[in-house]
Amino acid sequence: MEWKIEQPDPELTSKLARELDLPPLLASILISRGMSEPQEARAFLQPSLRDLPDPFLLPDLDRAVERLLVALGSNEGIAVYGDYDADGLTSTALLTDFLQKIGAPVRTYIPHRLKEGYGLHNHAVESLAAGGIKVLVTVDCGVSDHQPVKRAKELGLDVIITDHHQLGDHPPKALAVVNPKRRDSRFPQSDLAGVGVAFFLVGGLWKSLRDRGMVPPARLPELTPYLGLTALGTVADVVPLTGVNRILVSEGLKHLGERTWPGLVALKQISDLHPEQPVTARDVGFRMAPRLNAVGRLDAPQPGLELLLARDMSRARELGVILEERNAERKQLQEHVVRQARRILDDDPADKHKFIVLAREEWHRGVLGIAASKLVDIYHRPTILLSLKDGMALGSGRSIEGFSLYKALDQCQTVLEHFGGHDLAAGLGLSEEKVPELAAALEEIAFQELGEEIRRPALRVAAVLGLEELDQNLIFQLLRLAPFGMGNPEPTVAVCGLKVLSCAVVGRNHLKLRLKGKGRILDTIGFGLGDLLPDLGPRVSVALRPLASVYQGRTTYGWQVVDIKKEEGGQPDLGAAE
Repeated sequence: MEWKIEQPDPELTSKLARELDLPPLLASILISRGMSEPQEARAFLQPSLRDLPDPFLLPDLDRAVERLLVALGSNEGIAVYGDYDADGLTSTALLTDFLQKIGAPVRTYIPHRLKEGYGLHNHAVESLAAGGIKVLVTVDCGVSDHQPVKRAKELGLDVIITDHHQLGDHPPKALAVVNPKRRDSRFPQSDLAGVGVAFFLVGGLWKSLRDRGMVPPARLPELTPYLGLTALGTVADVVPLTGVNRILVSEGLKHLGERTWPGLVALKQISDLHPEQPVTARDVGFRMAPRLNAVGRLDAPQPGLELLLARDMSRARELGVILEERNAERKQLQEHVVRQARRILDDDPADKHKFIVLAREEWHRGVLGIAASKLVDIYHRPTILLSLKDGMALGSGRSIEGFSLYKALDQCQTVLEHFGGHDLAAGLGLSEEKVPELAAALEEIAFQELGEEIRRPALRVAAVLGLEELDQNLIFQLLRLAPFGMGNPEPTVAVCGLKVLSCAVVGRNHLKLRLKGKGRILDTIGFGLGDLLPDLGPRVSVALRPLASVYQGRTTYGWQVVDIKKEEGGQPDLGAAE
């Protein structure tokens, strides 16, 4: 992997470090991430709920709130219609719980991934209307569902769409379309998760209920406990952890560390997180979210929603067991798809293609998205995986930075039956016989946009340091940049000229190293880097990130290796500076 050494303007770095009393390295990283102004950098380092924008900056939020107030005043039936992934489930749970606590008659509907598929459906709308529902609120879906919205209106339902996915020039004719990606949106951030949109809908409704005195203050729920759900769904949906999302997740992780929400406590337990352990974005993304996603990937998503809405701990634990069983099954199915896909690509190398499109009959549709993500990590190509059944090809895709999967599929509408999503992830369906045509079209689009050679992104290195500089204080300073995720990656530093004292592969292909430099010893580990062992020389340069490990509630700090370069002739090749 190529390394790029970041070298921001030294004068700007010194100025920011002086004005905010920061270590130069921290100031340098902030400037490299586009925050050269003290006010902006301070807000990043100290995310605060006070800096959240007015919910009513979202388009149509006022219309949505007004209709819900009328429904509350006349005791009309309200349905919350969500999605089966973690973002959709947390969105549904958040809005449903709030409405329940203020006394609204509310029902939920989550479609079955395999039997119904994503989004609104006519039969579901008809069932809800027959059950007395008057207001239908979508969360994390709806912005592409023109026909079901039309059917709902014919049946006398008012539809409020809250969504964050890309929308076309002509959205469905709903009563309200609350989406930060609308061109007329005044909201300062367009890339909220679905649960973020739901949180601001609840925030606007809460404000209006308070201002109008419609609910006694004692019955008006506090909003901050909902931040745990918001953080879970936001991290799970892999949106940029900057701006508004950074505030929501920073505060929400604190609530995930508490023991007040039974479903979230149970989800932590099955994720092998200590009850008193502070939760990180990485814990959410790699432990909690996959377990919540698993139920909707393989079967009915209701156990996941019921877990999030559980009122008592015993029931939450029972549901947690179901999620853990589904997750184990999900892992097996996913690994099967990835193994088969890699065998196919070994026979027809991925290097020949700019865009990977694979289709097989036996592949489980519920794991295709996450399997595609694994293949993107391996081959660094936009990837679509499809399951074939009854003449149809249904599946999911994932993309790379700089290539919009949604826009590419938008150019293939004549081939597709349906599609939806955003730049880095999408779902789609088409006739089986048109799969080769889709593959050819996407290959051409990728060639035009990505060029002859697709280069893997370089590893951005904040600074080259000496081993003696890697103390615990530096770790604490770098962790001030958390939570980490898309848009705010973990900071990386490099150390050169280290002697390899010992090295071994441990666990599941992890590389354990003991290194020496300038009289100091560094014990470290590289997760998943065991394949690099044969290429190590006697002296190496390493790229490192701070590592916080928790065991039995106790946190220890160290450094994790993310890449290694053998030093040829005593000189490290660190790549170009920026």
